[in-house]
Amino acid sequence: MADISNFKNDRGVCKACLFNNPSSFSGEGGEPFKCVTVGIKNGGAQAVFNVPPGSYALFILHDANSNNKLDKNFLGIPKEGYGASKNKLPFAGAPTYRDNKFLVDDKSTVKLQVKIRNL
Repeated sequence: MADISNFKNDRGVCKACLFNNPSSFSGEGGEPFKCVTVGIKNGGAQAVFNVPPGSYALFILHDANSNNKLDKNFLGIPKEGYGASKNKLPFAGAPTYRDNKFLVDDKSTVKLQVKIRNL
């Protein structure tokens, strides 16, 4: 479960995608393991996944215009808010799987607190 905060507004939707390998997380190949789209209320949202044990990283997008993609300006800088499972967001660059991965075992519930970065 991910509790997500710091949305700039309640417009659009929150898209949360769970990845189970570094190449798909970085966009170099493959698809997310699982994605959910949830509403935003009072600057927050909650995403819940039911997954088998393994290593995962979560990427969150505030899709403010509901076009199903991260909009960027002409320099490639995100125009919409985003976040990652461990809130490890480099100043200049995309978050990495390695820095944001977490483990799910078969006996516990993982609770993440993700804060959206708005540029």
